[in-house]
Amino acid sequence: MATQTSPAEAVAQLRERIEQRRAADWLPEPGPTVQERRRHWRDVRTQRAQKIADGNYLDEALLPQLRGDAVLNRLGREFLKAAERGNAPLVRAYLEEGFPANYQDRRTGETALLASAGARARDVLRVLLDSGLCNFLLRDKGGRLASELAYLFGRDPAAARLLGIKERKQAEALGIALTRRP
Repeated sequence: MATQTSPAEAVAQLRERIEQRRAADWLPEPGPTVQERRRHWRDVRTQRAQKIADGNYLDEALLPQLRGDAVLNRLGREFLKAAERGNAPLVRAYLEEGFPANYQDRRTGETALLASAGARARDVLRVLLDSGLCNFLLRDKGGRLASELAYLFGRDPAAARLLGIKERKQAEALGIALTRRP
């Protein structure tokens, strides 16, 4: 049985895994077909859940406790910047190595989903949607959802519609009334 690591140790291990992936040029790719990508992300989610249960990966519930962690914040800024710039291989590598998909910038409230939607970074959106790890109901500090950012700033009505559908389904599944900002 694996020993539980502290959140600070988990962040340090995450940083080391990301540095190793960076040295390997972010390989490997999950596969060209939809079926291969689905299988890949299903395996990643299963492995991630096991590693979180063992205490080796960060559980997203720990993020509020780690707001002041400089290493996590630096990795988070790099993750959000990659999402905004459309760097899908980097975003994919972060997620595969256990980085929390719903990491929010403490100043703006921005997540990778919000950043990629607002920047019309469709390849990153595809990675995030394929991963199945995103919370579609998170809002930025302005109270905006990803669908709103895709429409207003990304000027991408198709992505806005898709994200709106995902938001409504998640809200319905959680029994939450979905409202737009006032």
